[in-house]
Amino acid sequence: MSRILLIAFTLNLVACASYFKRKECESINWFEHGKKVALRGDWLNADQTVTECRKAEADIQESQLDLGFKNGMQKYCSGPQAYLIGKNGDFFSRDLCEGPQINVLIAEHKKGIADYCAKTNAFSAGASGKKYLNICPQNLEPAFLPEYRKGRKKYVQAMIETTQADIRQLDSSLSSLRSDVSFNKIRLNQLQNEQSLVEAQKNTTPLQASNQRSYLESRLTVLSSEISSLRAKISTSESEANQIEKNRTEKMNDLAAYKSELPGLD
Repeated sequence: MSRILLIAFTLNLVACASYFKRKECESINWFEHGKKVALRGDWLNADQTVTECRKAEADIQESQLDLGFKNGMQKYCSGPQAYLIGKNGDFFSRDLCEGPQINVLIAEHKKGIADYCAKTNAFSAGASGKKYLNICPQNLEPAFLPEYRKGRKKYVQAMIETTQADIRQLDSSLSSLRSDVSFNKIRLNQLQNEQSLVEAQKNTTPLQASNQRSYLESRLTVLSSEISSLRAKISTSESEANQIEKNRTEKMNDLAAYKSELPGLD
């Protein structure tokens, strides 16, 4: 019996998750999303959001998605955009733009890469926070990398300080929430004990003592309301604490990654 209940509970959770996923998907501007996918240089069938929403059987407005993708692809497959992609230190998805203009686009992309890999741009490229994708040609990389590492080191050091400050703030918030939860649980226990006592008193009060019974019933109503409100407050605080703990774990992982990267930037 317990196994059946567990299966039913699991299926219910899956159904709820699917419902909320559909609602989330149906709130997306699919034209803009399709455009964004193309401007990343990706195909729609490789996009995680599209895949998940199709799996959830959401109404994702395929026509708008396709129009947005074509709009984005038209911009992506242009000379200025190809140059900008290179200038940002990113690879160009040539398979998205196959056609008679492909050689022009590749040439513009190479111009952008040359500007990105210039020694004068290297420090800024590193300090921007964007990781180097090993995109520079061999003749430019030796002069680029030392300056890039200097900029990257500055960025990583700043991120270590920022992340540590974020963790301290999360710790403070978590401590406050836990204190509130602990206090409210004590108060809840007190209210529940009082509720039990009042109920017992009411059950032993003669029917003829209408005024006394009326007072006890009124008090039970107040207690019930206070208990419900306090339970909701505790539940909200615990949910917030769980989210903070999750955020803290992510921050700690980020901090560890930054600290492990730092020695290699000297």
